[in-house]
Amino acid sequence: MSTLEMLFGHVTMASAFRVACPMIVAAMGGVFSHSAGVFNFAYECIMLCGAFFAAYGSHISGSYVVGGLFAAGVGMLLAAVFGFFVYKLKANAALVSSALNMSAWALTTLLLYTIFGVRGRVVSDTIINYPKIHFDFLDRFPTLSYILNDNIWMVYFAYILVIAAFVVMYHTSFGLRCRGVGINPAAAETVGVNVGRMRWTTLLIMGLFSGLAGSYMPMSGLSTFNENMTSGVGYLVWAAILVGKSNPVLTAITCFVFAYTDALSTVLTALEVPMQLVSMIPYATVIVTLFVVGLRSFTGKPRILGD
Repeated sequence: MSTLEMLFGHVTMASAFRVACPMIVAAMGGVFSHSAGVFNFAYECIMLCGAFFAAYGSHISGSYVVGGLFAAGVGMLLAAVFGFFVYKLKANAALVSSALNMSAWALTTLLLYTIFGVRGRVVSDTIINYPKIHFDFLDRFPTLSYILNDNIWMVYFAYILVIAAFVVMYHTSFGLRCRGVGINPAAAETVGVNVGRMRWTTLLIMGLFSGLAGSYMPMSGLSTFNENMTSGVGYLVWAAILVGKSNPVLTAITCFVFAYTDALSTVLTALEVPMQLVSMIPYATVIVTLFVVGLRSFTGKPRILGD
């Protein structure tokens, strides 16, 4: 395999196209909550719990639809738990987010053993996967067909969702109010916007899409759930939202860049590059990206919160 084919070949791009899916879906919910000033980075928790309950819901019902609904419902429930502690009990948002992230692995491991009676991993035909979609017209273009065809519905939904989120964010009154609450909540209240309701609404939207994104992992064709299945993807989502500054398109592009480095690391593994180096590539990319963005936004002057 040549260097150019390794970097931009159809195998790498097809993998990146799929791997970006759960990150983009979760991030499209997160851009609204972040724009509204909700400081919540518990994506890892919500996605991991969404993955488990998607597998469980699919397992007990024999339906991928029920699995997806379980995942989305659990995501909204966990978002509500965050909101209860932060907005009702006035707890520190960073501490609550960290506590949720750290408890998710233990909770899903306990449930895995309690419900399925196994440790580490469960693989079962009763975990029904999302169906794959094939577009016949792409068969005339082998490379495009390899990249775009035979993916589950959520992969295509993720990229459609980016367009929808951009339209809602910048071309609807809801998006305007959302951004207004994040920029200056006091000014938003003076024009009749209910700041608390807006933050709760966007928080639940974030939970719904993050939970749904988690369902991709057990039901994308693997029929499996294993401990720590998200493996830090939630933190990549949070980083993408920060880099994209809550702009849906820029955030989605950042998610794809992270997914591309992850796909590239898979290719490098096949070329017998040391695993320790390969596994750090996606996270090193995050650090470099945040550093570059930080340099670009640095003015040398003190900033006022909300500027």
